[in-house]
Amino acid sequence: MLFDQNKTDELKLNPKYQNLLKWGLDNGVIIKDVDMPAAFGDLTGVVATKDIAPNTAIICVPQPLIISQEKCKISSLSVVYDKHPELFDENETSDAEFNILIFYLFNEKKKGEQSFYHPYIQAIQSNNTLIDWSKEELSYIEDPIILDEFAIVKDDLKDLWNQAKNIFDEFVQIFGEIRPTDKEDFYWAAQSVMSRCFGWSLKSTSMIPIADFLNHSNKACTHYLVHSKIEKLEQERLLAKQKRNINKDDSDSDLENLENLEDSFIELLKEQYKFKANKINLNALDIPQDESQLKQFVDQKKNYILSNQKFLNQNQLKDIDNLDNISNQDKRAMINWINYEQMIQNPQVNLWDLGFVTSSDSEDNDSDEEVEIARNKQFETLKIKELTDWKIKFEEKKKQRAIKKVQDQQEQQTEQPNQIESQNLEGDKKQNDGDTKSQKETESILTICLNNEKKNLVTIKGLPPQQIQALKQKQQQMLEDQQKEVKSLIQEQKQQEDKEAESDSSEESKWDWLEENDKDAYFCITTTEPIKKHEQVTVSYGRRTNRFLLSWYGFTLPENKYSSFNFRLWLNTEICKEKITNQKQIFDTITINKLIRSEEWDTGTIKFNGFEIPISSITKEFRIKKNKLNMDLLMYLRLYLMLYQVQEKDVLITIPVSVDYEVFVMQFCIQLLQHYLNSYSQELAQDIKELESQISFSRRFALHINKERKEILINQIMILLEAIIILKKYKENNDLKQSYISEIHNNVYSKMEILRSLKVYLKSIHEFL
Repeated sequence: MLFDQNKTDELKLNPKYQNLLKWGLDNGVIIKDVDMPAAFGDLTGVVATKDIAPNTAIICVPQPLIISQEKCKISSLSVVYDKHPELFDENETSDAEFNILIFYLFNEKKKGEQSFYHPYIQAIQSNNTLIDWSKEELSYIEDPIILDEFAIVKDDLKDLWNQAKNIFDEFVQIFGEIRPTDKEDFYWAAQSVMSRCFGWSLKSTSMIPIADFLNHSNKACTHYLVHSKIEKLEQERLLAKQKRNINKDDSDSDLENLENLEDSFIELLKEQYKFKANKINLNALDIPQDESQLKQFVDQKKNYILSNQKFLNQNQLKDIDNLDNISNQDKRAMINWINYEQMIQNPQVNLWDLGFVTSSDSEDNDSDEEVEIARNKQFETLKIKELTDWKIKFEEKKKQRAIKKVQDQQEQQTEQPNQIESQNLEGDKKQNDGDTKSQKETESILTICLNNEKKNLVTIKGLPPQQIQALKQKQQQMLEDQQKEVKSLIQEQKQQEDKEAESDSSEESKWDWLEENDKDAYFCITTTEPIKKHEQVTVSYGRRTNRFLLSWYGFTLPENKYSSFNFRLWLNTEICKEKITNQKQIFDTITINKLIRSEEWDTGTIKFNGFEIPISSITKEFRIKKNKLNMDLLMYLRLYLMLYQVQEKDVLITIPVSVDYEVFVMQFCIQLLQHYLNSYSQELAQDIKELESQISFSRRFALHINKERKEILINQIMILLEAIIILKKYKENNDLKQSYISEIHNNVYSKMEILRSLKVYLKSIHEFL
């Protein structure tokens, strides 16, 4: 949304914002090159008053204004926290930090004007998390998992309120007499902590007045904890040393004094405090710096375009000197054209060798990583066991058939004892020849049935045992190579993380240097990219999906690159034994559209759609991205569809072995995704049209979720359809590159975007088919 000066002027007349800014500035808050409040449509946020360079501190909040866990613990509420460890002790509950802040903020609100934080509390708008949504508004959300997550949050908050009432009765001398507004105020405090707190890189989860009035976005500022006194002393010492190096003959008593001071103060803190002046501009704190030594912002897309501009056409070259002012989408279009021309002009360039410049879309939703890893390992172990058991059963049946065949031959020989030996030999030879031929035919033909009632068979021919054996050997070699690459990658990643931790991270490991009322310690909002005048200034709450943002913060982003479509599937091995008449019934049975609760993890079963399903037979969560083929889902479907085989033959899970089988798997995948797409109440075009009209925030946020999920599903279907076209053409001419680029000139941007999604898959096709 664009900056609205008229609405901004109206907001500035609001006493709550005037009082907040006066309170903040009077207590040491520093605001540079930005202004608040600012209107962007119906949103209130912070605006840049000039062009701002990257890595620049723009808002600095001193430590005495920060509501930290430590500050709460030394307040009058300390006796409450000590008396109830079940709510406030980190060793007993993972919600301890949140609970500590909630009770403190509630108490400060109840104090009214007597609270030091009264101007801040008055300025916090009425919360708009899902707690405040009506049943009708919640019904707009067509994602049952979001509603399941919200139900847990709502139940937890209700339980916390019930416990809080008893604590308020117990400590009337602290919280005062019970008032009719207490529940409303408590819920307000809880939602404020949920939606406004900061945690990453801080000593503990904290509320940061004024800094928390910045809205969230993917392109956003970061934050650092800066001690201005330490930074100033260090910079003065460095400048004095530079001066002495220039004037080597001059004695400098000031430098000696600074070095002595360093020994007594800075050296003590070097192991704990990480200096920030070497990577961010601290002019806002009046800290002298050699700005030429600051970390420089690098626009990788711009650099890539400039280094490959010879591949651009004349029309694109008109923008070559204006790359700083064109959108990322326009830059991406230029990169796609460069990659297309490289592929056309250079026969040696493969489809998967193109130099795309991308940013990560991996999400980070605060899941318990260790628990998630353990669960994934458990899933994989169970799946392997299931597949192994299934293969053992099949081999047992195979042996039984072989034994029965021998027995039948023996019986036949017993019944015909007078046959001439030569006839026996001739008959055996014919039988063996027939068996060998039959075996070869069986091993080179795979017939798959999706529905035994309908007998809808798909037959794949022409895969001899020699190819299967070669594929197995190649797969083994590939796995060994991948293991080596993974080890090397992990080592490189660790080295890179260590390097970034030293230079780019503001997270300290020790905090003895930080005191709660130290006026020289600041929480600094800092730019990461250039910001233009009148552009909204935002912060990032993390790599959050819209699902997470809506569940916890009550809002969504119109375009969120971290979002995904999440679902689980049931490995239902009995489905073909039932009288299922259509694919919808199959998908209704195997798709799991619910959140698995912790108690269900513990019991090992869930109840869904009338079934009691073992968790061991449910897949891990698939996360489909908008512009990336989901290889995990394809591998799973290769395995799942093997359960419907009429004839058994080697089909590998991790790599493709047959064009026809790959097409069959992708067609099934498209039908699965279409099943999810059909579950929504209206089409994507209706969502887009409705979003262009004047609607409530709740309806708009819900539509953002519904719209992005449909777009992800549709994009994934388009990617799969394109892959099927490539595979069929590849089968005809055995030229993977030509199969793709034959008609690419008709729509370079769209086709190259799809190619980005298929790079990994097409490389596997090239290697194994």
